[in-house]
Amino acid sequence: MSLFKYISPKTKDEVLEILQKEKSNACIVAGCSNVLPNIRDKEIKAKVLIDITNIEQLKGIYQKEDKIFLGPLTTINELIYSDITSKEYKVLTQAAQEFADPLVRNTATIGGNLVTASPAADIAIPLLTLDALIKIESTRDKREVKLKDFFVGPGETILQDDEMIVGIEFEQSDVNKNGYFIKIGQRKAMAISIATVAVNLEVRQNKINQIRIAAGSVAPTPVRLTGAESFLKNKEINDKLVEEAIDRVREEVKPISDIRASEEYRRYISGLLFKRAFKKLADSSIHQFTN
Repeated sequence: MSLFKYISPKTKDEVLEILQKEKSNACIVAGCSNVLPNIRDKEIKAKVLIDITNIEQLKGIYQKEDKIFLGPLTTINELIYSDITSKEYKVLTQAAQEFADPLVRNTATIGGNLVTASPAADIAIPLLTLDALIKIESTRDKREVKLKDFFVGPGETILQDDEMIVGIEFEQSDVNKNGYFIKIGQRKAMAISIATVAVNLEVRQNKINQIRIAAGSVAPTPVRLTGAESFLKNKEINDKLVEEAIDRVREEVKPISDIRASEEYRRYISGLLFKRAFKKLADSSIHQFTN
């Protein structure tokens, strides 16, 4: 194993200065759930490890005007136990509960799950259906980008060498408060997902006012299924519509075959997971409306 220079800055600005100086020679670490395996497998080629674990300004879950803000150092366990996310944004807590085991959940961070850009990144899927905004900074600039535009390919994001995620934000809207996440893996939470689906839905008078659908492990990156969303929007909910939407979902995903599952199975199961999530939300919404 190669030798690394280890730095533990105390502020966000210190991190940005180091990134500006070291660029591709540096790698940010925090929860470290993937770092040692990646070093062993030579997937991390940087020589400077920047440990941001102790930077308080990158932690926390809080309400900010009409939005919810998540610090990138927020752990997966904090999503489960936060009053804010556990009460109103269950799509996030459902995904967090399916994430690895309690020990890993206590150290793995939201930011880390996003920047690894794995097609199977469980936390990215509900954040996609929450239409999350990623806040990015460097010493030269600040910018914001929708999460759906953040991923470039497997293990690749739009982040430049001198940039870091400083926050994740989403709206406190009705559609965001009605979501459902579902996952299938070979051994439940500890398994890398065979397929995951999240749906957020707002129904008015039995018609779909807003819908967002995201899927994982069925494309090169976590992905929003915008074609299926457009097909469903403003339509009246009925069994025929649901079956047609399942076909749209299966057409839109781009799975591969690997040791965990075949392309055909992933395509089939993605439609089934969508159906389960959609019907769960739709049944609840229609019942709420009629009572």
